[in-house]
Amino acid sequence: MKNTILVILLLVFGTVNSQNDCKKYKEDYIPKNLKDAIEYLNCVWSESDKTEFKNTEDDAVTELHFGTGMGIRNDWELWKGKNRISRFFKSKGISHPDDMSSIILTSFHRELNDKPIDLVSQIKNYKSYWENARMEFEEKKQTQIELSKKEFDNFEINESVKIEFIINKQRKNVWAYRIQKNPDLNEEPNCYIEGTIIKKKKKTRKRGKYVLTILLTDICGNEKAIFSGKEDGLNINQEYDFSLMNFKISKN
Repeated sequence: MKNTILVILLLVFGTVNSQNDCKKYKEDYIPKNLKDAIEYLNCVWSESDKTEFKNTEDDAVTELHFGTGMGIRNDWELWKGKNRISRFFKSKGISHPDDMSSIILTSFHRELNDKPIDLVSQIKNYKSYWENARMEFEEKKQTQIELSKKEFDNFEINESVKIEFIINKQRKNVWAYRIQKNPDLNEEPNCYIEGTIIKKKKKTRKRGKYVLTILLTDICGNEKAIFSGKEDGLNINQEYDFSLMNFKISKN
C-alpha cells in the first residue's frame, strides 16, 4: 500500500512540476540553447505528435525539415543569427540555420527515443559536409579558371563573337538573362547576342578574371534589352565588359 501511494505521489509531483516548467514559456519564446529547445518542444508538442515523430530518425527529421523545421528557423529567428540559441550553435561551429534546425529536431527525436543525443558527432558531420562542399567548389572554380584562360587566349581583337542569352519579351520591354556558365544547370539559350571584341583585359588582382570588351551589334533583332548585370541594360552600338568566368561566349 505504501509503495502504491509513493508511486502516485511521484507521478502527481512530477506532473505538477512539468506543468509549472512549461508555464515559463511565454508566447514567441526563443530557447537559449539545445537543452532548452528540447525541453520547450517537449512542452508545446502534443503527445500524439511526439508519438508520430518517434519513427525512423532520418525519415522523421527529413519530413519535418520544410514544415516544422522552417517554423523553427523563422520563429526562432535563426536566419538573423543574433539571439541566444543562434549564438549557442555558432559557438559550436554551426552557422547555417538549416543545420541548426536539423540538429534540434534530431536531438529531440533521440531524446524521445531515449537515445544519446551525441551533439559532438552531429556537429562533426555538418562541419565535414561543408568542408567537402568548399573543396568541391574550389575544384570547380579552378577548372573554370583554367577553361576561361584558354578561351581568353583563343580570342582575338576585332573578332566577331556571340554570347548565349535567354530573351523574354513582355509588351514593349525586352529582358535578357545570361546563360550561366555552370555545366550542372544545363540551360539552353534562345538568343545569341552578337558583337565584336574591342579589348581583352586580364585582371590579375582578381583570380581568373578574364574579360572581353565587346561592342554589341545585335540583340536578337532588338536595339536594347533590360539586363540586371548592367546598370543601363544592354544597347547595340555600345561597349560592355563580359567576364569569361560568367558568360558563355563563342566565335561567331
